Amino acid sequence: MPVVIIESNKINTEKKRELVKSITEITAKIYELPEDTVTILIKELEKENVGVGGKLLSEIIEK
Repeated sequence: MPVVIIESNKINTEKKRELVKSITEITAKIYELPEDTVTILIKELEKENVGVGGKLLSEIIEK
């Protein structure tokens, strides 16, 4: 059973549905497994918990 973990900025529920659907379809196709065997985990990261180039993302991107 494939498990796909996505770590990303926050996105709305509709975008999550689209993301989960697309990744499930392609993962099932590549693994040659039924779609109901694919698990997708989305971990949303807060801007203050991500560092880029020595700075917090919250300092780089306006809120």
